[in-house]
Amino acid sequence: MTENGKQEETLKSYWAKDIAELLDISTSNLRRWSIDLENEGYSFYRDEHHRRAYLERDIMPLKKLKEFLANNMSKNDAVKAVVSMFPTDDNGVITIPVIKDEVRLSRLELQEIVQEAVREAVEEEREAMFKAFDHKINDTLEKRDRLLTQHLQATLEERRLEIAAAQEKKKWWEFWK
Repeated sequence: MTENGKQEETLKSYWAKDIAELLDISTSNLRRWSIDLENEGYSFYRDEHHRRAYLERDIMPLKKLKEFLANNMSKNDAVKAVVSMFPTDDNGVITIPVIKDEVRLSRLELQEIVQEAVREAVEEEREAMFKAFDHKINDTLEKRDRLLTQHLQATLEERRLEIAAAQEKKKWWEFWK
């Protein structure tokens, strides 16, 4: 009971897709049936965004409506019969449980999440490849520079030796003059 004396109940809720699968009907049929039932006074729980959520108590009336329609009862008569068989009591406060382990996403939301994850993974892989490529280029350039420096030093050493040998030879020539 709540402070104002109303009875509070906690019920499991289902999305239209779940109920449509359970009843083996399309979600558009379920939506039309729900509208017809609401027009006759049956009430479904609606969330803060005014979306219909189906409770355990709504499953049997919907099954009965399907059964009546399958037995060639007119839709109007079937809806009226279901509303009279299953009156809704709106005096209680309904608390829809939040199940922390279960998150419901539409196919579009899931696709967006997956696409964003793929984009992020591709971007991370691209950055890793650029870093590896940059590292490889830097290593290659460093190696090339070392070899070039060694070659230049060897060439300079050869030139010094040639100059020193030429000067030594020149000294001998001058000595014999």
